[in-house]
Amino acid sequence: MVAVVTNSVCDLSPELAEEYGVLMIPDVIIFSESEQFRNNLEIDPPALFARLPNCEQLPTTAHPNLQLNMDAFRKAAEYADEILCISPTSKMSGAYGTACSSRTLLMEQGFSTPITVYDSLQISFGLGTLVVQAAKLARQNKSAAEIVAQLDVIRPQIGVYFAMQSLEYARRGGRVGAIRVLAADLLNVKPILTFKDGLVKDIGVVRGYNNAVDHVVELYRKRAAFGGDVFLFHSDREELARQIRQQLLEMDPNCRVRIGWVGAVIGVYTGPGCIGLAFMEKNA
Repeated sequence: MVAVVTNSVCDLSPELAEEYGVLMIPDVIIFSESEQFRNNLEIDPPALFARLPNCEQLPTTAHPNLQLNMDAFRKAAEYADEILCISPTSKMSGAYGTACSSRTLLMEQGFSTPITVYDSLQISFGLGTLVVQAAKLARQNKSAAEIVAQLDVIRPQIGVYFAMQSLEYARRGGRVGAIRVLAADLLNVKPILTFKDGLVKDIGVVRGYNNAVDHVVELYRKRAAFGGDVFLFHSDREELARQIRQQLLEMDPNCRVRIGWVGAVIGVYTGPGCIGLAFMEKNA
């Protein structure tokens, strides 16, 4: 049996991770030296978004360290013959390198369970999509090598598209240039963002938040392989997410939509008001 391990930045809820038998290693949210919280254990998305507007300085985040990774691998080895660690994109996080170093250290200590570390080239629900697919394959008794071969096929077909109500939190978190953000927010211009090849990229701009949300939904209409699983994610916009879910079901009655919160790690940079979709795209 293959144990599927990943970081909590995949944004699967603890309940969904348990449903699929996924072991999630907690990332850390750091408000100060004395206030550090393990993601999904000591802080959850609603708590983060309730606190963010009152933060003079945004919290920082840290991926799991060597010890957390090694502890997770040891735990997985208690019930699995192989371990598949699906890591956040190596182009934006050091988590992949840390997971590889953890594997090396364990092997030097005589750890015998094979560990495969896989670079998802994704984050948040794009990563979550890959993790769920891997967990389904593990339940079919596929080997780690067989699962990786399937992930190589699936990875480039994942579509992740989102819009944010404001780019202010991204600016404060150092993720985009201040001038571009200031101009965008003053002019009510909203970029349509995607996550592809390991990085966030913009694929266009529209005027107004509502139009941006509509554009994200339209991208599903144009690009989705209908009838599949969809992650509809939001940062503190539950009612809007429910409305979008209904729109998706009207255009694609056979799709399976899961509404999820943007996790605390990513939420530091999106702030409230992010809306997005993660789904499998149809072949071009």
